[in-house]
Amino acid sequence: MGTNISDEMLKIQTKKEGENRVVILMIPGNPGNEGFYAHFGREVLRNLMARDQETQRNQENQYLFYTVSSLNHVRMPEHLNSDGEHRNHDRISLEEQVSHKLSFVQEHLPRGKSLYILGHSIGSYMMLRILPDVIKSGFHVEKAVGLFPTIVHMATSPNGKRLQGTLATLNHHDWLTKSICWWVDYLPNFVKKFLVGLNLRHPNTPPEIVDAAVELVHLDVFRNIVHMSNDELDIVLDLDERLMEKQEVVHFYYGLKDGWCPVEHGHSMIERLGVEQVTLDEHDCEHAFVISEGDIMAKNVIKYFD
Repeated sequence: MGTNISDEMLKIQTKKEGENRVVILMIPGNPGNEGFYAHFGREVLRNLMARDQETQRNQENQYLFYTVSSLNHVRMPEHLNSDGEHRNHDRISLEEQVSHKLSFVQEHLPRGKSLYILGHSIGSYMMLRILPDVIKSGFHVEKAVGLFPTIVHMATSPNGKRLQGTLATLNHHDWLTKSICWWVDYLPNFVKKFLVGLNLRHPNTPPEIVDAAVELVHLDVFRNIVHMSNDELDIVLDLDERLMEKQEVVHFYYGLKDGWCPVEHGHSMIERLGVEQVTLDEHDCEHAFVISEGDIMAKNVIKYFD
């Protein structure tokens, strides 16, 4: 997991390709906190190993699951805030987030016999944007899978229509956002956890989800979520053909009740790619599946791993 990767591990693992290493990269949605995908990632690994043991195939595989947070969707450690390229108060654009994901892959992701990329929501857009360069960098990409992918017409989606005015106002008047939210930085952590818990009451919600949500309760993190969301609504319009440059390895998984990515988008993509590469959900999963349906989706995505 991204949260457990140390510099030493990265240096060791990227020295050479592992013959049996299967690397899985998870690019998060917005909010882009890698902690939201910790439980899902563990379940993916557990299901893969159980499948291999049951079928007596690929038992030599060593699965690695990596996530990477979006810039400033998690508070940077003080040494990075002081010495790094970015500061905690910087607002990071969608384009910069795309570049950040590519840099992570090229500089830190270990090599293996195969790479599977999973993108969730706007993470699917970022996944498709970096895919050609990832392949050019020599990674053996088997599949790139967009889960509940927001890659077209975000502003005209039900949620886009509902939130665009508010997001545009808060983004354009950053002083207003600061005036409204300055006080959250002074809340004790236990108060933040209590407030978050009021909205995350589902019995299947893993504790990592609550911990990740608590990290969002910070002025600069909220400003970045707003800024990136506004960018998404302005940028993700008609299908950008750059996203489909490597469509032979691309797969999509669409929900049936998705306020950000209506199922009509899935039907349109089926017309383009066919049912072999496009799946419509049969389990009534929400767009934000990691909150309470990570176990279900972990089982659903196993089919993408050969």
